[in-house]
Amino acid sequence: MLPVYLEVPREAKKIINKNVGYMFELLKCTCEGLSYADVLDSIYLSYILDIKLEKCVQTIKELYNMTQDNYEREALAPFYEWTLFHTILWWLDVTDENDLDEIPRKYCTDKSGEDRYGYINNVKNYIEFLFQDWDFLDLEIIYSIYKNNPELLESFLYIDVENYLELMPNDIVKEYQAMKERRKSSMDGRSNMTFNITGGQINIAKDNGNVNAIQNNGTNTSELADIIKGIMENVHGLDNENADKIKDIVELAKDELNKPEPKSSRLRNCLTLIAPMLTIANGIPVLKENLLKLSDFIMRYV
Repeated sequence: MLPVYLEVPREAKKIINKNVGYMFELLKCTCEGLSYADVLDSIYLSYILDIKLEKCVQTIKELYNMTQDNYEREALAPFYEWTLFHTILWWLDVTDENDLDEIPRKYCTDKSGEDRYGYINNVKNYIEFLFQDWDFLDLEIIYSIYKNNPELLESFLYIDVENYLELMPNDIVKEYQAMKERRKSSMDGRSNMTFNITGGQINIAKDNGNVNAIQNNGTNTSELADIIKGIMENVHGLDNENADKIKDIVELAKDELNKPEPKSSRLRNCLTLIAPMLTIANGIPVLKENLLKLSDFIMRYV
């Protein structure tokens, strides 16, 4: 079975899977009646179809088979998520919404006792409860964050770019692989560096040489003020909605960082909110630079 992220009985999940199976069945029949290449341009981007048509066809068949078996899967790989998501949208576009089996009310009560009958039987909601997140739709943002701040992506957003490469253009994949090699070489060069943390002081020693001490006994308010100034002075180049979002994020971060004991969970949330703003700020270099500086600054206290 495909994962269903609802706390409802297994019987409901089986019917949901059966309904998704109808979608893939129609997609397969349509492709076989016309051609996979002609139909699947509604599912995949052209650069994926051009070089991975066979994989696309195989993925559709595999997803259909998953809807028919009884293995309880916890998650799908991004390429499968992309295919499932766009197949549901394709089905909504080409069919009558009443073509699916009803999930009986007796199976629609979740563990908290709430009746979810209307929600579960609205096929438009399938794109909500068949996915834990929609990261696979934000490929450009994910890659942009990786290029600018890989630690933010991996350590705080818990996203591994490797899982998304199959959805990216070949030239981007090659660029990523080159960056990965450079990063590995850089890390190897630092492998003989020792970090000792005592109280609020970080001691760094390299090649058994002298130890340099850096005090870290609290927030550097002057540095933070400069970063915030750099953001606020350049945010006006965005539309009002995005400018307000960034101002709100900055205010949240500033308030938390100024507390005697900032909470890591709240600072992590600030990092998550900043991430998509980096792409939005692409056309304003100074703004983007200071958003990256703010991310780096926050990471010291997480």
